[in-house]
Amino acid sequence: MTGLVDIHAHFVYGVDDGAPSREIMFGMLDAARLQGVTTLYATAHETPGMHPFDMKTYRERLDEARAYCEARGYGMTLILGAELLYTPAMDAVIQERRLTTMGDSDFVLVEFVPDISQREMRWALRQLEDQGYRAILAHIERYDCMRGSFPFQLKKEFSVQYQINCRTVLVHHHLLREKRLEKWFRSGLVDYLATDMHNVTSRPPRMEHAYEKIARSLGVDVAETLSRAKA
Repeated sequence: MTGLVDIHAHFVYGVDDGAPSREIMFGMLDAARLQGVTTLYATAHETPGMHPFDMKTYRERLDEARAYCEARGYGMTLILGAELLYTPAMDAVIQERRLTTMGDSDFVLVEFVPDISQREMRWALRQLEDQGYRAILAHIERYDCMRGSFPFQLKKEFSVQYQINCRTVLVHHHLLREKRLEKWFRSGLVDYLATDMHNVTSRPPRMEHAYEKIARSLGVDVAETLSRAKA
């Protein structure tokens, strides 16, 4: 399996809770390539408005990752991005249009605390859209408020996209959660499958494994939609 796109990965070393060293970063890139990934977004954790982020170091180490891939002929495109933790302090950064986007796009990958309320999630999305950003919500399966019709309603109200982690697809869940995930995938609610990889041991890239499981259970078309570049 080749040509897979992973929009959520913590492989740049020494900037968050992802890769702690250059060697582990290189191992993660090796593993991603073996999983068929050809486009990989570097999405370090940022908390805008709360904690400063060393973007200079981040860019330098991303360049190290690019040089490594080029030297080995991986043909893998590495794109700068971020996983932005929403807090009320982020609102000021949104207004100033200083968020780190996904590459040169107007997309931002946003995560919330697990117990985020529906009201606060709507507020955050409204602030983002009013300033011209388009949100991709990271690992939507983690948020208590994403039940029932709410995630479908959000898509009608905002130009929001949803991402689910590969691990969520690969582990066994209780029946009700399995049914909810299947409904999300079959309905086209979910836009992206991504690894959220942090290392090569406890949180490795498993893009190909998740792709193959979805292809077997829901069809190749669904797997392709979740794992390829969007137009």
